[in-house]
Amino acid sequence: MATKDRYSYYRIRAVERALAVLSLFSLQQPELTLAEIAEKLKVHKSTAHRMVLTLEKAGFLKRSITRGTYSLGLKLLELGAVALSSIELRAQARPHLERLHRETGLTVHLAILDEGEVVYIDKIEADTAVRLYSQVGRRSPVHCTALGKALLAHLPREKVCEILAVKGMRRYTPDTIVSVPAFLKELERVRERGFALDMGEHEPLVHCVGAPIRDYTGAVVAALSVTLVAAEVSEDSLMRYARLVMEAAGAVSRDMGYVA
Repeated sequence: MATKDRYSYYRIRAVERALAVLSLFSLQQPELTLAEIAEKLKVHKSTAHRMVLTLEKAGFLKRSITRGTYSLGLKLLELGAVALSSIELRAQARPHLERLHRETGLTVHLAILDEGEVVYIDKIEADTAVRLYSQVGRRSPVHCTALGKALLAHLPREKVCEILAVKGMRRYTPDTIVSVPAFLKELERVRERGFALDMGEHEPLVHCVGAPIRDYTGAVVAALSVTLVAAEVSEDSLMRYARLVMEAAGAVSRDMGYVA
């Protein structure tokens, strides 16, 4: 199927129209009346009204009672702040990811927690023929990855249990932790030693070491990890990688304004 045909097949016109409404607003024209929106979209006023009402209800538009105009809502500001923070985080972390990659020769990941899942926002691939499942923008479970454990370890217990209840604890390998009490004990170990491990719990033979990144408030906002593929990994190697990962995570945290 050609790219154009594929888009025509999968497109959702309602979503396109909603995006078209939001795209009408600009710095030059931050407010629009319903009539102006209908005119610019070339739709009937009743159709425009249904669209803006839906967007207003979701927080993407707000209506001025006194002027009778619409402007962009706070939900867009919230999403923009998330996007900007991710961009800033990547920029702050990248030099430290590159150094960690040079020091270990391993695949390095940077990730955040989003809706109870790990989301990769940066990655440097190891110089080997083996290519991992992960890629920027992709999601992974929290309960069986070093990144997920590092991200969850400093959340309130209630929040962790809520995430596990919603997302479940699927068994990916024989080593996957699928018990909530066992997982909570695992998070205790993460807090005690300062790093998290995934010993073939998500993918067989894939081992990861992860550590949390904190912002200026001390909140954990991301995590980074190194990943290696091997049948066996010595404890000495793991401890060396753990030290390097924690050093890198600490350096990113300091760049984010965190003071221990």
